Amino acid sequence: MSANINDFSLKLNDTEIVESKQQFENSKNKEFYEAVFGNLTKEVIMAFQKKYGLTRNGIVDSQTWALVDTIDAGENDTNARATLCFSSTGEDVEYVQRRLNGIGFGSLVVDGIFGVATESAVNKFQKYYGLTANGIVGSQTWNKLESIDV
Repeated sequence: MSANINDFSLKLNDTEIVESKQQFENSKNKEFYEAVFGNLTKEVIMAFQKKYGLTRNGIVDSQTWALVDTIDAGENDTNARATLCFSSTGEDVEYVQRRLNGIGFGSLVVDGIFGVATESAVNKFQKYYGLTANGIVGSQTWNKLESIDV
């Protein structure tokens, strides 16, 4: 059985999730991590996904990995605004949409739904300002968005 990067043991807080991911990537015994991925891990992944507004499926899919990588890179700050990504909804998403429109990165419908158009505008914004272009609005992206005069 081959190891899959999505099959590893997650723990109950974000820091430990990142540490577990790093341990998996550095491990020579990836089969161990496959063996401990069970129902509890799936529940923890779902709680993590809910916390960050991702689709709750219990699978460490590309969106979940991107968010873990963002946290790993220091992009997410627990004292900052909520991290936003594809499928996030709410007032913070509306704010981001208005800001992106106001500074020339789109003519987005301000509906509070972080969809394909919003993700594309965020990516363009991040690339333009030399940020990690992952379509996720974490602390670095928030800081840059809010530092620009409109």
